Amino acid sequence: MFLNVNIRWGANIWGLARPLRFIRLNSQSRWLDRQSNDYYTREAKVQNLRSRAAFKLMEIDDKFHFFNKDKTQRVLDLGFAPGAWSQVARQRVGPQGMVLGVDILPCDPPRGVHSIQANILSAKTQELVRLYFSRYFQLYKNDELHKHHGYFQDGLEDELHNIRDTETYREIFDSSLITNKTDKYPVDVVISDMYECWPQTTGFWNNLTNLAYYRMANTSGVAVRDHYQSIDLGDAALVTAIDLLKPQGNFVCKLYTGKEDKLFEKRLRKVFQQVNRFKPDSSRNESKEIYFVGLRKKALIDKLDVFMS
Repeated sequence: MFLNVNIRWGANIWGLARPLRFIRLNSQSRWLDRQSNDYYTREAKVQNLRSRAAFKLMEIDDKFHFFNKDKTQRVLDLGFAPGAWSQVARQRVGPQGMVLGVDILPCDPPRGVHSIQANILSAKTQELVRLYFSRYFQLYKNDELHKHHGYFQDGLEDELHNIRDTETYREIFDSSLITNKTDKYPVDVVISDMYECWPQTTGFWNNLTNLAYYRMANTSGVAVRDHYQSIDLGDAALVTAIDLLKPQGNFVCKLYTGKEDKLFEKRLRKVFQQVNRFKPDSSRNESKEIYFVGLRKKALIDKLDVFMS
């Protein structure tokens, strides 16, 4: 009797497992077919952009004009991998602008962009962001970071040796001096496209980062889950903007729509003078994603009050 029951359960398990496996394979095939036939995916390859997401930021900026080549803007790109938004920002801030990408995942930044692999909610990461945009770091600004020293390009070994013991070098690398030598609000624009799916090609991750690749680089396909996780990441981006964005600075953040997005918009309105929802044409019709644009950050913000609602 028990044997028959087990056999029936086993048959049911195998009966369910096969369709689920085939469903997943079929879903992957549909995704690949959609990608190959997608205009923006093809155009991204033609223009040497890292993903089709670049066109979304172009459309958003074309409408709201938060980048300005006539000013020396500093841009912080959160969850920057694979780097498409950083590419657009680098093009639109002009030659004197600076773009820094931050991601908990490993990713080589586009040319002209620097990056930090770190958790943006870490106080240490925020101090590194302030350091990057400080006038001391700008003395050594290059297109690529040195593979060992981080802040210096290959070929500058002699210069590095000469300045290693100078006061300026110590001010750059002595963390005890960072707070007094950097701006509290160094960033002009914060952009966040966290959740953009990308293939991992290098590097590793571990459980200490809360399974970041699974959580931040992939949507689950379950609308409610994706919505709440995007709210979580949106709040992280908003906290970063409160802590690092200059008054009158601008903010762009992706969200997956759901019942909590109005509360998120309410929080944004406590931080920015103008808040807009926008869905670019390059965003697929079936996608639940929407972009919130916060313009002209307010001067006085009570962070506790922002998140009380």
